[in-house]
Amino acid sequence: MPRADGWGLAVDIGGAWVKAAYWDGRGGVGTLPVLPATVYRDLDGRLLTGPEAVRLARTAPERAETMPVRSLAEQDEALLGGEPTAPAEMVTALLARVLRDAGPGFGRSRPDALTVVVPSGWGGAERTALARAAGAAGLPEPEWLPAPLAVAAGWAAYREVPDGTVLAVCDAGATGLRCARVEQGRAAYEAGDEVACGGADLDEALLALVEARARAAGPEAWERLLDSTGPEGLRARAQVREDITGVRETLSATVSAPLVVPGHGAELLLRRAEFEEAAQGPLSTAGAALRELLDAGPRPSAVLLTGGVARTPRLAELLAVDGRLPDLLPDPVNAAVLGAVRSRDAPEAPGGGEVPYSLPVDDDLFL
Repeated sequence: MPRADGWGLAVDIGGAWVKAAYWDGRGGVGTLPVLPATVYRDLDGRLLTGPEAVRLARTAPERAETMPVRSLAEQDEALLGGEPTAPAEMVTALLARVLRDAGPGFGRSRPDALTVVVPSGWGGAERTALARAAGAAGLPEPEWLPAPLAVAAGWAAYREVPDGTVLAVCDAGATGLRCARVEQGRAAYEAGDEVACGGADLDEALLALVEARARAAGPEAWERLLDSTGPEGLRARAQVREDITGVRETLSATVSAPLVVPGHGAELLLRRAEFEEAAQGPLSTAGAALRELLDAGPRPSAVLLTGGVARTPRLAELLAVDGRLPDLLPDPVNAAVLGAVRSRDAPEAPGGGEVPYSLPVDDDLFL
């Protein structure tokens, strides 16, 4: 635990976003703005992170890595602008940005403690690489908390949960969905295999639907979009992919959403029902993954649904157990890091405990 006047961070480096939360040593906790996981090497050889990296990667994708955490798990170097870049170097850049974003609220001091939320499948090699990256970013030696335990801790922080209560945690992130069985009061869990029901998988299904609709409306325009070269074409295709993610997220809240496809005169109106039909393949794997987990042990008292894809209505329906829909945590994107800080018995600060936040100066944007 940090000293009474100290502070600490919990960090979860996901496939698409880096999530972070803090505790301030005086009973306050809160979240930092989510950070895109993209890392971009600029023309001077510096690693750029955040929205700036995303913007520049639209027209120079060969200089960017969009999922550094996957490279870290696979220990694969990435070529950024033709320069080999170790996964730990990219993760260091992301962690340094988290520290720089959090620092203004704490006098730019170094945190006293760091908890890193890790995927359930990670072992010693990944943790060693991540610990080195944290040290290079100026952070203390991390404590490790597997994601299922972090989510369960956050859910249990506001209710009476007897020891021995069995929970199922379904984490639907950018790269896939994984279900795990957690027993309250034990620092152990049982995780199933990751299945292809993440944000990227659902985006691909929606992209296929958009392509079919766009070709039906005007095949020449779609071919021009695919074949166009140079910065303008790269930017247009990147924008379509970003907009598709936005449409998917919008369809979690409403039954239809428009999409503008470059070169087409009229908007495409996409409906939730046709998206769910197009995404039936990846969505069905989620229900199968949970059933496999349930068949292997005691049935849970509750199913907890978390992650960036958690608000997809059809996903919740497929994860229902005995007619009961899963519990959707209030902030599914930040559920793991909030669970990590709340597991330290730190009550939430009044008003949500938002960190005093200010934009970093220009020099702080680079590693």
